Amino acid sequence: MFHSSTARLGFILSTLLFSTLAGPAPAGMPTTLGSMRFEAPDAGSGWVAKPVKGGTLYQKQFPPDEKNRRKGAAIIQILGPFAGTPATLDKGFETVAAGVKGLEKERPYLKSEGVTTNGHRIRTDYRCCAEMQGLSVGQRTVGIASAKAQVVLALVGLELHDAAKRSADADFEALVRSVALEAGDKPFALEPRPGDGGLDGVYTHLDTGVRPNAFGGMDFYSDSEITVFGTSGLYATELPQDGDLAVHCRAEPTDCGLYALQGGGFFSGASRIEMREVSDAFGTIETEAKPFARKGDGLEIDGGAYSRIPPFAAGTTFDGTWRYFYAAVGSTAFSSNSVSSERLLTLRRDGSFRRDGWSGASGTNDTGTGTVGFTTGGNRPAASGRYKVEGYALELAGDDGRTERLSIFAPDKDSDKLLVIGGSNYLKRD
Repeated sequence: MFHSSTARLGFILSTLLFSTLAGPAPAGMPTTLGSMRFEAPDAGSGWVAKPVKGGTLYQKQFPPDEKNRRKGAAIIQILGPFAGTPATLDKGFETVAAGVKGLEKERPYLKSEGVTTNGHRIRTDYRCCAEMQGLSVGQRTVGIASAKAQVVLALVGLELHDAAKRSADADFEALVRSVALEAGDKPFALEPRPGDGGLDGVYTHLDTGVRPNAFGGMDFYSDSEITVFGTSGLYATELPQDGDLAVHCRAEPTDCGLYALQGGGFFSGASRIEMREVSDAFGTIETEAKPFARKGDGLEIDGGAYSRIPPFAAGTTFDGTWRYFYAAVGSTAFSSNSVSSERLLTLRRDGSFRRDGWSGASGTNDTGTGTVGFTTGGNRPAASGRYKVEGYALELAGDDGRTERLSIFAPDKDSDKLLVIGGSNYLKRD
């Protein structure tokens, strides 16, 4: 069944860009396929459904734009549901993942393995890029298996770039998150279980090290990582802009997860924390148990110190200028490149702000007949206005009428020498 369906993909892909799509089934509504339920992609956005043996297809064309002068197209292929168990999912998954000629030889750029919020096994991968008739082809494959049934889904894209790719990816991800294989299944939702929770507050952990950059060099980094724990059992790795953790996790599930404290007894506290992380936009849950201990007002998780961060009182003001700076350099045998940027934010006690900055890049490239170099840069237009701070939020209301809301916290208690604003480190200038 999988083989016959995937064999048709080559023909469909080779004709899709040059044909008018048509199909008898509407999309954009709750849909049943055998015993499975899911939310079909919206017909109003251009998706057209076409039943096939063993499943269904959804097809969409993307017109050329200024960045991509070639027409793009996407196919969502759903094969199943079929009888099977989690242990038998791999065979069907591999068959579909190798359904496009050329991609079967590509190693996955991204892959994950875990469970859904319904407790079913889920496996994913992304492979790119093969060529078909001179067109770039990529594929995302997802397999889901309950104790009795399984389904394999794939998004195949031709000449999908930038906004078109993001649109097709988002529709496919939403469809996968909605899959209900069993009668009692629900669409993806982070719902705490009995026994989850036990913490409350915002904690920061300093993570330092070196990592490769896009130019082939290595960058030192020092990141003040955030974990927001809710009493219900939700946690997030970003500060909710509106302060509501549940609302933030519904909108940005990949920032979030669920946790439970484990171990301990009458005379000792918990000794482990189980963290169930949403590892991708398909709703894959990866679980890890880590050593845990309370240390005064802070926490120790997996040997790392997590300090509690109090919120700023409403009406808090600052006085000074804070600087964010970034630079990266690197070289290969034939090129050398660098990029840098600076952002300055001045906050005054009267509630006024000003910000400006600059960015620049330079590089050289050995063409074989000589060396070609470039330098570019520019200043960021200055902006000013009024600001307000409350909790973990900084609101900048510009004189031009635009308002921006950013997260803000001070990692060091009783000090504003370092402010983390919008996830970036700003050091106070003397």
